[in-house]
Amino acid sequence: MTSKISVIIPVYNAESYVGRCIESVQAQTYNVWQMILVDDGSKDKSLEICQKYAGIDNRIHVIHQENQGPGIARNTGIAAAKGDYVVFIDSDDYIEKDYFEILAKHDEDEVFINVQNVDEQGNVLQKDFMPSDRTLSKDTILRRQMTGRINWGGVRKALKINVIRDNNVKYTNHKIGEEALYSFQVLWYAKSVAFIDKPLYNYVQREDSQSHLKVDDPWGGVAVAMKNKITEMGLYSQFANTINAFFLTASAVSANSIAKNHSYSTYLTKVKKCRRCLCDVIDKNYPIDKTNMSMKARIVGWLLRYGCYRSIWILGKLKEMRG
Repeated sequence: MTSKISVIIPVYNAESYVGRCIESVQAQTYNVWQMILVDDGSKDKSLEICQKYAGIDNRIHVIHQENQGPGIARNTGIAAAKGDYVVFIDSDDYIEKDYFEILAKHDEDEVFINVQNVDEQGNVLQKDFMPSDRTLSKDTILRRQMTGRINWGGVRKALKINVIRDNNVKYTNHKIGEEALYSFQVLWYAKSVAFIDKPLYNYVQREDSQSHLKVDDPWGGVAVAMKNKITEMGLYSQFANTINAFFLTASAVSANSIAKNHSYSTYLTKVKKCRRCLCDVIDKNYPIDKTNMSMKARIVGWLLRYGCYRSIWILGKLKEMRG
């Protein structure tokens, strides 16, 4: 089966590493692809570098726009895409050379790609982020993706472009939850799903990346945005128990983050507020869908609901010590 692939790479101030990203696509053993580099208003030499690669490889196209964020840059890329599949790559990451060859053997609407975390020298830090059960129903995948048990990141999947276009799925300009909302919508409309076990995407852990910033409530706003989107789609009653699970998971993540980021006295004040917020947002008309939560989220969520603050503090500090 031949399948043309459109690779969309948002680029913003990426002069130090975008070349490696581009060259990892050029090194693919499957050559029927189109690359769309969307320069999102870079202030460094990123645009110049992208244009240089495009000048010597006619499969590479460059679009320049004012800075609007990676989600809108992906929308721009999708509008110009001509392939059957859309693949997203972040400009500071890179892919394995057989990614597209393996993907081209598939015909599902959504193909989940295994990812490995690597450091800036390419050393593998962590691998195998896929669910152990590859026969999960789409409903279970949806619910586990909602609660974060299956990662919702856009780079972790290849998508049939007709699913995106036929259902007018777009990234919004809202910074909070755009990945989770987009992933939910695409998976909701997808009629078939597959998993690729082999790690094909290298997610580079840089010291100056957003993932290293200390944030007390990284998922709370995402849970609220997800509830609003599902309500807008007329699906609230169907997914209310999983939304409850998402709020509990978000609160557990927040409690852990607060424990890592603050002294005990500050932590205690903040985590009690977190517990009050959790009680306010949980819809008591529906049970909590604990089966689609991770074991860690279930444990910390239970400790939070019953006010076991010191236990959460100890768990958070132990996690910080392990790095």
